[in-house]
Amino acid sequence: MIKKPIVQLLLIVIVLSISGCGALERIEWITPTARPTPIPPTPTLPPRVDPSTAAVGRWQWTSYTSDVVDYPPAQVWIDVNDTGAVNGVLSIYPNYPEIPQAALTLIQQNGCNFTIESLNDSTVNGFFYSETQARVRVHVTECNVKFYGPVTLLEPLAGEFDIAFDPDLTDLILHPRELTPIERGQRIFAQYCSACHGSYGEGMPAIPSLHTDQVRGYTDEQLDTIVRNGVINTVMPAWGVVLSPEDFAGVIELVRHLDEVFPQ
Repeated sequence: MIKKPIVQLLLIVIVLSISGCGALERIEWITPTARPTPIPPTPTLPPRVDPSTAAVGRWQWTSYTSDVVDYPPAQVWIDVNDTGAVNGVLSIYPNYPEIPQAALTLIQQNGCNFTIESLNDSTVNGFFYSETQARVRVHVTECNVKFYGPVTLLEPLAGEFDIAFDPDLTDLILHPRELTPIERGQRIFAQYCSACHGSYGEGMPAIPSLHTDQVRGYTDEQLDTIVRNGVINTVMPAWGVVLSPEDFAGVIELVRHLDEVFPQ
């Protein structure tokens, strides 16, 4: 039981506080609106499917991601048979000063290639996660240049490719026919251009997209000159000794209709 003198003392302190500081303000309880950002859950990989259920034919890469900031342009394709076995090619386009000019010319024409014969080794490891989609992780330290020999990469090409079945290209391979100019342009673009410009012309690190007003504004003659002779002091190579007149016409036709063929 609290004694009376103590109660009186408490009342005096409260009165003095009110008279010295004015009326007491009502306390506003503030509900915090900013909460700590939760740690994102560990990404879950897509479920794997039996390789024998994968679509038979040509598969092309659709995207590439890497932890390496500066990596050489690269592209990959694989053929899948009815048992799910694969074979294909990873093409890399290194452009180091240490590479002899003769080798650089051959790389420009044919790429520096690594043959894919399995998705189950330490260099190329992947899996199918649907009948038409696969993911492939690569860690390549050396590639081979036709007519020259092996080239050691200054830094391993390490990252993941998303690869998808390409029914149109499969049909063209199985049933060859005369290509329209745009179809020819698509084939040339996939073979020679997508390594730098992206599968859909969307661009790559340090390489701009082709879906721009600047590209749309080029005349046919300007486009032909760029593709034929390359662009000095850039990574754009010259394809004049590689492509035929029909190929050049097809590439120009593709660029003219790029937004329709590869909508963004």
